[in-house]
Amino acid sequence: MIRLDLSPEPQWLGLGHGVKLKLLPLTTALMVATRSDQTVQDLDPEASNDERAAIFAGALARRAVVDWEGVGDVDSNVLPVSPEGIDALLSLWPIFEAFNLHYVSRGMLL
Repeated sequence: MIRLDLSPEPQWLGLGHGVKLKLLPLTTALMVATRSDQTVQDLDPEASNDERAAIFAGALARRAVVDWEGVGDVDSNVLPVSPEGIDALLSLWPIFEAFNLHYVSRGMLL
C-alpha cells in the first residue's frame, strides 16, 4: 500500500550526532529540479555510482533543506543554512549516509 502524505509542510529529520534537518517534502517537482541541477548535469559520463549519489544528494539537499539544528562552526557558533554549509555537512560520512538512507532513498524506493 502507498500511503499518501500530501502535506506541503517541511518535516524534521534527525541524522544523528545532534543534527536535525527541516526538509521540504520529497516531491516529483523537487526530484525533477534536482536532476536539472547544473552540478548533476555536469557529471562526467564515466563518474562512478558513488560519485553520482554524492553529487545528486548534495543538489537535492541544497533545494530541500530549509532549516537545521545542531550545525555550528569550530567555535560552536550556530551557522545559518547555506549551500556551502550543506555541502560541508554532507561531506561528513555519517551525515551523508543518514540523509541518503532516510530522505533520498525513501523517495527513490517508492
